This record gives sequence, structure tokens and C-alpha cells, in this order.
Amino acid sequence: MARIEALADLLDHPERTYPTVQIAGTNGKTTTARMVGAILAAHGLTTGVYTSPHLQSIRERFSIGGDDEGEVRIDLIDPDELAALVEYLLPYVDLVQGRLGEDVTYFELTTAMAFEWFANRSVAAGVYEAGLGGAWDATNIVPGDVSVLTRIAVDHIAFLGATPLENAREKVGIVKPGARCISAAQDPDVARLVEETAERQGALLAVEGRDFRLVRDDAGLGGRVITVEGPQGGRYEDLFVPLFGSHMALNATLAIAAAEELLGRALDYDATAAGLRAVSSPGRLEIVGREPLVVIDGAHNPQAAQALGPALVQSFGGAPKSFVLSIFADKDIDGILTALRPFAARVVFWQASSPRAAPAAALREAAERAGFDPATMATASSLEEAVGAARSAAGPDGMVVVTGSLHGVGEARDLLVGPVD
Repeated sequence: MARIEALADLLDHPERTYPTVQIAGTNGKTTTARMVGAILAAHGLTTGVYTSPHLQSIRERFSIGGDDEGEVRIDLIDPDELAALVEYLLPYVDLVQGRLGEDVTYFELTTAMAFEWFANRSVAAGVYEAGLGGAWDATNIVPGDVSVLTRIAVDHIAFLGATPLENAREKVGIVKPGARCISAAQDPDVARLVEETAERQGALLAVEGRDFRLVRDDAGLGGRVITVEGPQGGRYEDLFVPLFGSHMALNATLAIAAAEELLGRALDYDATAAGLRAVSSPGRLEIVGREPLVVIDGAHNPQAAQALGPALVQSFGGAPKSFVLSIFADKDIDGILTALRPFAARVVFWQASSPRAAPAAALREAAERAGFDPATMATASSLEEAVGAARSAAGPDGMVVVTGSLHGVGEARDLLVGPVD
């Protein structure tokens, strides 16, 4: 925290020049952040959104949404703006490193870039996704007028611990004194910690299922149709969310609640509907091919994998599914594989280009331990080979699912969609 605080201090704290929403949790943070930003933009607030990690381009981390003649427009940072921002910040980075004798990290630099860019663009609100944990995350120097806790499970075990409660102890650190806090329904011990933290901080806590709720969640053509009741008394019937999976309905519910709390009132229905319609979330149950249907999803921990299988059936039916899997070696590989096994007709393992990616052969061995039929498994030396094998196995009426890591999904988008412009 000392490095990002020193850097922000040299910049005269641009992150304090606009109200902020900060989001922490295990899964759903990026999509929830984008939904909050789009809803606020639809209500006339130019809103900056900072998320991580990116899939293909660093530009994905920085976006600004605004209202363009009744339509919500969301733009990534321009490449020239990004380059100028880095050039401007590097002397300050050198000063901090010289004073503290420590290197400013990549994430700290990108966070400072978001602080500065949003201030330069005079945003009316900033939405920040915590990168890792919460209390000691670089984003946690924002005022955090509203904090949002998505469902807390287990991830990054080496840093955050092996239980939801251990993870939560770090994540509740985003709850600021006197601020407002939105929380998804949590495990009982995590829920108690959230309640205790809010009480200690004097924060106003709104909990899903108690103070706001998802009333209806149905599959619709190309997404979900939901009805939500917000903590400020708003009720929003038959909103369309253009994303697949019931977990996206929960993300939208949290986003509506956060927007209500930031504005301190019920939302305008038409603006809320327009904001949600404008949301996209690449790499999250995203269709990138047909005949066979090819879907990519960044499920990289057991909780995400547990949500993925049912969401595939719910959204796309019971066609046989050929999985293309690359998983980081430091993740809960056994937990991910166990969650996906009931849904996999066939699986092809490959090793993504990240040094953290587990070898394909090691994944195959883990799959055998998890109960996969050896006759349904294969390994490939490249993503292109893996996708080709999975497509052949699936046939035109089947389904291919590329998943297991966000890094791997980024490579899949490069291959199957093309680079970010």
C-alpha cells in the first residue's frame, strides 16, 4: 500500500475527485463492475470502470461510459491516450521507487493510470474492481462510497487462505467507515464477518435476500430476463441482461443495488434497462463459433466451474460438450475438474503460454484421478490443435467449451475472434 499511496500523493490524489464504487469477491467482479458503470452512465453520469485482468489487451482494463442521445456508449481507452498516460506517470514512478527503494508493481501502475485518466476525463463516478483480496489491494485507497462484495469462496490460496472465511477477512477490508456496503448472500461465517465489519466501520449494509433481491430469473433469447427489488425501494420488472447464466442475474442484481446506493434513490427504469442492454463481458459464456457451437468462459476456480456446467445446460441445452482445458498450476485443479466432469463428453488438455499454466500431461493425470474416462481424454501441443480436435469430436450439432483460465480464454479470443482493435 505504501507505493500506491506515495504515487497517488505525488499525483495529488486524483482518485478522490469523484465518487467511487469498489468491488471485491471471488467471482463476478468484472461483470458486476461493467454493469454498475453502464447503469450509472445511462443515468447521465460519465463513469470510468477499471477491471482486471485483461484477456487480450491492456486497454480492456480502462473504459468510460456515457449517455449518447439516449444510448449508452462504452469506450475503451484510446491507444494514444494510454501511451501518453504511461509516459506522464513514469517520472512519478521513478520518484516513488527512489524514495521507497521498492519497485512499483504492474498492477499498481495500471491502478494509478485509472486514477489519473478518470480525473482527466472528469468522470462523475469511478468503479474499481479489486485485483487480489481487498484490504491490501492497490485499489483500496479509493474513498469507496459504495463497496460491493460478490459471493466469497476460495481462490488464490497461497495469498488469501484455504477457506471462504480466510478469503473474506481480506476482502471485507474494502468496507470504508461510514460508507455503504452491498453484499451477496454469503456462507454463514462469512455473513457474520461482513455484518461485524460493517458495524465496526459504521457502514450501512444491504444484504441480498434481506434488503434487496432477485425476484425473477428466466432464460431469454440471448440472455436472462430478471426482476429485481433494490435497497432504495426500486422494483424493476422484466429487465433483459444480454449475458448467459443465472450467475449473471445475480451480478445484475448487485449492480442495481450498488447504483441505487450510490445515487441514494430508486433508479429510472428505462435508464436501468438501457444500461444493462449495453453490457458485454467477453470471455464469460461468450459464443465465438457455430456448427459446432463454441463457447469460451474464464472459469478458473471451483466455484466458477460449479456455475459453468449448469449454465451451459441451462443456456444451450444438453448437446454433448467437448471441453478444451488449460488451468494454472497454482489453482485448485482437482476442484475445477471435479466440477466439470459431469458435463464433459470429451476433454482436450493444452498448456497456455503463461508460465503459470500446468502442462497438459499433468492435467490429464489429474483428470484420471478425478474420475474422467481415459477414453474421452486427449492432449494437444497448441490451442489451435486442441480446438480442432474438440470440434471434430463434437460434430456440427455438439458444443466446444474453452475454459479453465482467463489467460487461456484470452488466447482463445485471439484465435477465434481476433485481436482487440
